[in-house]
Amino acid sequence: MSTAATSAAQTITLDDGRRMGFASFGDPGGRPCLVVHGFSSSRWVAGWAFSAALLRRHRVRLIAVDRPGYGLSTAHPAGRFTDWAHDASALAARLGLDRLAVVGVSMGAASALALAAARPDLVTGTTILGGMPPVSPGERWAPDSRGDALYWRLARHAPWLLRRLCQATAAMTGRSVGDDPADALVRRVERGLSPADARVFRELLADAGARSAFAADVRESCRQGGAAMAEDLRRHLRPWGFEPADVTVPVRLWHGTEDPKVPVALARGLARRLPRVDARFVPGGHFAAFAHQEEIITRLAPEPA
Repeated sequence: MSTAATSAAQTITLDDGRRMGFASFGDPGGRPCLVVHGFSSSRWVAGWAFSAALLRRHRVRLIAVDRPGYGLSTAHPAGRFTDWAHDASALAARLGLDRLAVVGVSMGAASALALAAARPDLVTGTTILGGMPPVSPGERWAPDSRGDALYWRLARHAPWLLRRLCQATAAMTGRSVGDDPADALVRRVERGLSPADARVFRELLADAGARSAFAADVRESCRQGGAAMAEDLRRHLRPWGFEPADVTVPVRLWHGTEDPKVPVALARGLARRLPRVDARFVPGGHFAAFAHQEEIITRLAPEPA
């Protein structure tokens, strides 16, 4: 699987002077789909998590963005999901796109759904892959992953310590990705995954191009330090600023039934709140959806009218 990046680093300047980074993958003339990355990731997720051959075969153009504070994108002073929807609308206008699909990966789900809720005239449909749902005030839950559980616990009870931990993690990650070749980085990450996720991860990173894209993703995720990571967690514990019921466009939701990061019970709850949802709960972990590349990519972007 080659990355098939048609542009690896572009930016636009938004009305308030902030920058928004993005990159294009797949068929440059294909049907457009905006990709929103998750926690501790970047625009480069589209270079390793999606099959370049399938993107070309189905004539899909992925436009993958850096969320605020990640990669090339300036942090947003408020940082609400609805603010990001405004930024994404500006990017679509700048690129001359009047209709597009959106896909949200993991903690990119809220941003993808925010855009769909705000701009049903722009968004034809939304795909959520292992997405993090809204958390109601006082709702008790925890991921199976002990490391992730610690981050969420700090987000709830010790945000100052969470920020320090994320800063230290970003610094350590930046040093390691700079010193290690991509293959060594991939092996190290794989050792920390569940068996189900490790299998899918190996398939996604089967060739050198995909492994290089993964290394670039890790590098860009910590380019600006760990502040965006800490804010991601805190933001998900606050009201989203819109309701899932406000998303009137079709939503395709994929979620692994053994996801160690986002409990499937939360995903089922989100599915019940979306008016037009096609929910697929499939065996596997956090990467389970990516074992279904053909169906996902086939339906990512709308057919021409």
